Amino acid sequence: MPTIYIPAQKREIAVETGAGLMDALNRGGIFPDAPCGGNGTCGKCKVFVDGAEVLACKTTVDRDITLTLPQTAELRVLHTGIYTHQRLDPLRDGYLLAFDIGTTSVVCFLLDGKTGAELAGASMLNPQTAFGADVISRIRTALRGELAQLSALIRDAMMTLIREVCSKADISPGEIGVISVVGNPAMQQLFLGISPENLSKPPFASVLTEPKVIPATDILPICPNAHLLIVPDIAGFVGADTMGCLLSTGLYAKDEITLLVDIGTNGEMVLGNKNQMIACAAAAGPALEGANIRFGMRAADGAIDHVWLENGEMKCSVIGGGEARGICGSGLIDAVAAGIRLGLLNKRGNIQNEERVMHLGNGIYLTQDDIRQVQLAKGAVCTGILLMVKRMGVEPENIQTVQLAGAFGSYLDPENACRIGLIPEELFSRIEAVGNAAGSGAKMLACDKSMLEFTGVLTEKIEFLELASQPDFSKTFAKAMTFREETR
Repeated sequence: MPTIYIPAQKREIAVETGAGLMDALNRGGIFPDAPCGGNGTCGKCKVFVDGAEVLACKTTVDRDITLTLPQTAELRVLHTGIYTHQRLDPLRDGYLLAFDIGTTSVVCFLLDGKTGAELAGASMLNPQTAFGADVISRIRTALRGELAQLSALIRDAMMTLIREVCSKADISPGEIGVISVVGNPAMQQLFLGISPENLSKPPFASVLTEPKVIPATDILPICPNAHLLIVPDIAGFVGADTMGCLLSTGLYAKDEITLLVDIGTNGEMVLGNKNQMIACAAAAGPALEGANIRFGMRAADGAIDHVWLENGEMKCSVIGGGEARGICGSGLIDAVAAGIRLGLLNKRGNIQNEERVMHLGNGIYLTQDDIRQVQLAKGAVCTGILLMVKRMGVEPENIQTVQLAGAFGSYLDPENACRIGLIPEELFSRIEAVGNAAGSGAKMLACDKSMLEFTGVLTEKIEFLELASQPDFSKTFAKAMTFREETR
């Protein structure tokens, strides 16, 4: 039986002869980055076997090997939002926990149950990323018989964060009284151990349709005295994280027409005001978080996060200030916008040079396929906006405020987002970032027991718009994929 020796961790992992290296590492609790889910298409699960660089997903173990894992930069996770604890009436006495389970990252907040003040916060990369950057990859993995492993991964991650925030505040996890959790439908179901089969085929109906309270001990045994709040999903692919955004922004009570956009691997949006709300999910894909891009990476040290023009040349800023190792979503939007301004990209997104690449420096460049991935993502989001506007019977210019939620929305350059057509140009001056609005909503749920019941009321008021079923979806999407040409 071959052994994988990992000197840096002083660990040995015994495996069956011929076992896949990626699978062996995952079973040993080591999760190389694998945005494609281990399908061999992204080329990012690089490790060193006996000094030679290989892809873990394409390597089998047929002998004793020495493994070196690449250094991983700390992920830049957004904690801040627009949270204000206006009312404090939690379900139970004790300290409060609020979780935002994202497809990419998991954020935990510890709150004082008597004052609502935030005592500590912590975050980490969602360990399920080893099974793919997007929810579809993880749904497929769960349906292949790995549901228990995916559930265990996220629960263990959450308990690690619970230990961290409790240690910071010098309290015991046994003193936690309430735990609120928000996340997209797939993340919620995997956390709860519910098969995501409903999300794998039409009509993609939600199974979490009502607010519930259950003992936390069966799912998060580290908190034996806590109650767990289960927040209902709005629709099959519009989840409790969007509900959290609605609670913290107060869109449901506004007079003015407001567009709430949370762009991640799944672009979730709500348009409306106190009189009417329409929600949709745009299949933006993981490109805007660095996946499916040749040099794409998450927002961590070494990532190009902004690109601008200086004397007709592209200039880049890099997170951490060192050499560029890749490019994250905000930098990707900037780079495409710069390419449009320079005339390097035409209306159809074709790169206008012989190499068919856009150089950004330090060996980092965008390929023609990278540009197509951006077009697909921005086309999906823009199509969702336009079809919601049409459904409501208004025009884009009637939208008075655009609220961008999440880390991507906070670091995004609004002008460049409009230049590439991610958001309609007429809305540029109305864009505001609202930070981790989902996490802020989770805090409100933990602090005020009436908020959980109110989520059930909101789900009844929101109309879900299935984009692909709209008669003009294909035409709108095709047009939304194009770029506007610069006027010179």
